[in-house]
Amino acid sequence: MNALRNAVAVACGLGAVCWAARCTTVLEPSALREYENFVHGAEPAMAGRFDSGELAWVPASALRDAAARLASGKLVRWNIGDAALNRRIAQQNGTVIHWIGAVRIPGASLAGLESVLEDFDGYDRIYRPMVFACKAERNGDRPHASYDVILGLHSMFRFASLFPQHYAFRVKGRIDHSTRNLPNGPALHVHLGANEIRESDSGLPGRTDFLEPYHDHGIMWALNTYWRARQQGAYLYFEFETITLARSVQAFACKIGFVPVPKAIVSAAMDSLPADSVTVILEGTRAECVRRAGTPSRNASAP
Repeated sequence: MNALRNAVAVACGLGAVCWAARCTTVLEPSALREYENFVHGAEPAMAGRFDSGELAWVPASALRDAAARLASGKLVRWNIGDAALNRRIAQQNGTVIHWIGAVRIPGASLAGLESVLEDFDGYDRIYRPMVFACKAERNGDRPHASYDVILGLHSMFRFASLFPQHYAFRVKGRIDHSTRNLPNGPALHVHLGANEIRESDSGLPGRTDFLEPYHDHGIMWALNTYWRARQQGAYLYFEFETITLARSVQAFACKIGFVPVPKAIVSAAMDSLPADSVTVILEGTRAECVRRAGTPSRNASAP
């Protein structure tokens, strides 16, 4: 295996391109329909789950340790993907990736949090290096805030410390804000739904060498993200959830010259990148809320 990894690295160096630049794939419409059906079924349950208490998505066997982490100021994140769904759509070249995380934000208010989430010009600072650009325009005069947005997203993944893989995307979508009145006070809900994702062939932020939609490296074909928060005494309880559609690891096949690229590379990337995005959003939002509130914060990262 080490020899194979080294061969891949050498091939990448000699060709002056990374494997991602050549390992393109095509989204099958049936996989996109499966993703849309999954999101349609998942969304109605989100509010009730959130209302039922902190970390309601953590399995009972892990809840005690997760609650202790949360109480100590650390973030908690969890893969809540549907294994049965992904086994079913693997032959359609699809994988639905579903992650969620939570953190407590001391001294923050819902109004303060909303001002952070609406500071689109500051996203490249608050969520760096994942967000490198953001433009937003208010969408009409709706009772609740709604924005048309264009995000520049960047991720970097290093496999076995051999060579880095960079991915860059331009995401167009809409962000909707809403509030709900709970027995113990209001709650903020924010949803980003992407309607167009274009991936850069080079993977470099700011490049406009976009591949055709749904005919690219298959790292992120569809995206829905959700922010939720409520006041819990002296702190905010803040959740971030993301549901994406990517290529199937099971169906992955790629060669550089005559050298096959190990499936472990794309598998590790699929595991790492969504979890890292949850961490960036939770930690970036908390740090900015704390900074604006002038409240000391305990900084800690997820494992």
